[in-house]
Amino acid sequence: MIPRTSIVILGTLVAIGNSLAVPAGTPKRILVSGANKGIGRAICERLLANHDDVHVLLGSRDAGRGEATVQQIKDTIPSSEGRVECIEIDTSSDESVQQAADKVAAMGPLYGICNNAGVINEGYDGTLNVNYFGVRRVNDAFGPNLIRPGGRICNIASASGPMFVAGCGLPELKAKLADPSTITGGVEELDEIARGYFGMTDYGGESYGVSKALLNAYTYVHAQSEPDLIINSCSPGFIKTDLTVNAGLGATNPPEKGAFAPVELLMSDQIESLPTGRYYGSDAVRSPLFKYRGPGDPPYEAEGP
Repeated sequence: MIPRTSIVILGTLVAIGNSLAVPAGTPKRILVSGANKGIGRAICERLLANHDDVHVLLGSRDAGRGEATVQQIKDTIPSSEGRVECIEIDTSSDESVQQAADKVAAMGPLYGICNNAGVINEGYDGTLNVNYFGVRRVNDAFGPNLIRPGGRICNIASASGPMFVAGCGLPELKAKLADPSTITGGVEELDEIARGYFGMTDYGGESYGVSKALLNAYTYVHAQSEPDLIINSCSPGFIKTDLTVNAGLGATNPPEKGAFAPVELLMSDQIESLPTGRYYGSDAVRSPLFKYRGPGDPPYEAEGP
């Protein structure tokens, strides 16, 4: 084992004991999944336009569409030239995620991960496989390459999560999702809860809310197990994207508005001094896991999750 006082130079990577650090002047590499359109693309654009020290890895399930988006971003944000590239990644696939992680690891350390890829109206199996287990896959595969201390993870959740918890008719499940500090079995317990929905028919259209409630709980549990990382989740807001249009939800806010909270969680200096494992609203204000808090409402200030 390398002593914690030792420093080993590995190309552009600096290993300090069991930690990873980025040498001065090295771009902050941030992976954004599901980023060839919608909120994911808007997150990439906001990062590139407002932060000159960021290098965006634009994750796309379809490499061709991803490359086209990269070129469009370069055309509209000239300063992004050399700071954005496509990474082919299908978060529903173990193999695809691991291949992408291996490719990114060869580039050097990661500063952040934004888990944006998501689906709706695909039943419990399809929805949970992407919205919950997809995030788990990405964090497990890419997490070892995050800088430590201080690497950031932003999980894109939804107000549907707290709304599901508020109306949940299963007292034991409701208690765990409302206060994940009561989950004693770690992520394995959450995985078991999620798998319990597999094979069920989503008669009530609850699969999306379930997936986002589990994602928020996972965010807290994961943060407790990785105290040297800054891990939070947020709602991007009620945004008009292909996902919400196809679901007939009637959202009208543009994707650009949905990029605000994720970029704040990824880049704000203030976040460094706050406890992690929290859930934030689309206004980047802390929100509860067990009930809806609207933009502009007072922040949630209780201790714990």
